Amino acid sequence: MKIFGNCLVKNEGDMIVETLVHAARWCDRIFVFDNGSTDDTWAKVLELAQREPRVVPFKSAAVPYRDSLRMDTFNAFRHECADGDWWCKLDADELYHDDPRAFLAAVPHRHHVVWGVNFQFYFTDRDAARWASDSRAYPPHTPAEQALRYYRCDYAEVRFFRYRRGLVWDHGSAPRHLGVVHPRRIRFKHYQYRSPEQINLRLRTRQKAMADGCGTFQGYCDEHDWREKVVSAATCHSMDAPDPLRIEERIIPRHLERPWQRAMKLALHGTGIWP
Repeated sequence: MKIFGNCLVKNEGDMIVETLVHAARWCDRIFVFDNGSTDDTWAKVLELAQREPRVVPFKSAAVPYRDSLRMDTFNAFRHECADGDWWCKLDADELYHDDPRAFLAAVPHRHHVVWGVNFQFYFTDRDAARWASDSRAYPPHTPAEQALRYYRCDYAEVRFFRYRRGLVWDHGSAPRHLGVVHPRRIRFKHYQYRSPEQINLRLRTRQKAMADGCGTFQGYCDEHDWREKVVSAATCHSMDAPDPLRIEERIIPRHLERPWQRAMKLALHGTGIWP
């Protein structure tokens, strides 16, 4: 079993090395597509690839963001895969809490899709006060996992799918007939907001994308200054609490198919009608 990371990056220079080094512990190959960074992200990817052969710089192209960009990477490198290997949707600002290699090895062959539970970390009012007295306590000077301690867990999404030779990916954010969902979810930490400088860069990057016709970021990148993204630590969970990584089951999206959908998928995939 091999694991292939499909990583799309843009302006994540303060964290990209932390993410890729972490993912290289469990990925066999990490394909990186930079879609127009204006900071030092791509230079850091190229430098890391010189000493970490698992990191593969695919290309750097200033193209508008779209859901199907990872499709280009998948189709360029799928010839390296064998049936039963896994592909991971790897973002440039995330770290896995569970070991994906051990997790995926325990997934039955009849299951093809693994969802991830997203622990979203925030730059809080307490971080803002700490940063004002010591900016080096935050990325790029300090790893995100060490610096950011406050999170919410209110989202989940598909993170891994099992490779089959018959998969067709010709549009959208994933191949057709992705497969049967595994009941267990893997846990990962997402660090979108890491420091005032990084948050401002993120806002400018997303605003330019929206101005260029990409509506994907509408609704959560409408602010213009990092202070508008600061949240109250009192509204978050803390990694320093006795019970860290609490999952808010009541509000995260349902990941399993309805019983009739699951039965249909198992039948269609099991008979080979769907690849």
